Amino acid sequence: MNLLHMTYFIAVVEHESISGAAQSLFITQQTLSSHVAAMEKELGTSLFDRRPKFRLTQAGEIFYRYCVRFRELNDAMVSEFRDLSGEISDILRVGISQTRSRILMPSILVRMHRELPRVQVRLTEQTNEALIQKLLKGQLDLMIGDVPDHPDIQKEMMYRESMVLTISEKMMPEKQLEELTRSKDLGILAGVPFVMNTQNDIAGRYGASIMESIGMIPRIAAVSDSAETCLQMCLDGLGAYICPDLYVRFYQVKFADLHVIPLEYSYGICLAQRKGLYEKRSVRAFCKYCLETWQDSQTENPVTE
Repeated sequence: MNLLHMTYFIAVVEHESISGAAQSLFITQQTLSSHVAAMEKELGTSLFDRRPKFRLTQAGEIFYRYCVRFRELNDAMVSEFRDLSGEISDILRVGISQTRSRILMPSILVRMHRELPRVQVRLTEQTNEALIQKLLKGQLDLMIGDVPDHPDIQKEMMYRESMVLTISEKMMPEKQLEELTRSKDLGILAGVPFVMNTQNDIAGRYGASIMESIGMIPRIAAVSDSAETCLQMCLDGLGAYICPDLYVRFYQVKFADLHVIPLEYSYGICLAQRKGLYEKRSVRAFCKYCLETWQDSQTENPVTE
């Protein structure tokens, strides 16, 4: 059994199919099937149930845990020896939500590539909850998001994200809108429809939490994973929208006609990685560029208070 076989096996597990794994590995489905069959023959057991659904057997679950541990140790060893040589040449796997990635990553990656051109960053853009699971499984080197305390995760605060209410003047009379802006009393919105992000992501989860904290059951007009879509629906008068101020500032030109009301709710966005393994120099460098780029952006465009 060699590490290549284990890499192939992990790909099959993570893609939940031979065909999907073969595509990701740039090999034929027949070649990958042959490798899986060879592994099963060497171990003397079946690793997958093929019917009625493709899934791991009990032996496959055990083998998967060992494969992940071997891969992590091998990656840590390779990284540590590469760092000892003074060379920072690496593939860095970073998880971040799609909207946050679009806002933050371009400037951070341009800065990093200028100084570390041999580090390739591979972004995984999914919901916050999905990224936490990938981080714990060793599928990411680093995650940027709202990360709860966990014994296997170490984290560093990157910045605090404040929530705001956005609403179009099409949604309510001018005097009522002025009162809402002055008092920030969300009870005024009783009966007003909302557009929201799904609760799998940070904005949707905190938006729902804010509604719950004031005892309001919102009337939901639409739900979307896209912040830009929600802002557009809000501008068109479909519903009010609660989101991070970061989103509004990024899209401020396009949605300049929206009324933006700061709320007294915030949470930390962290740089998070798994504990226990060697911390690659590329990870440390990336964290440094994240913090520096964010601080520079706040000098130019401070957070709404």
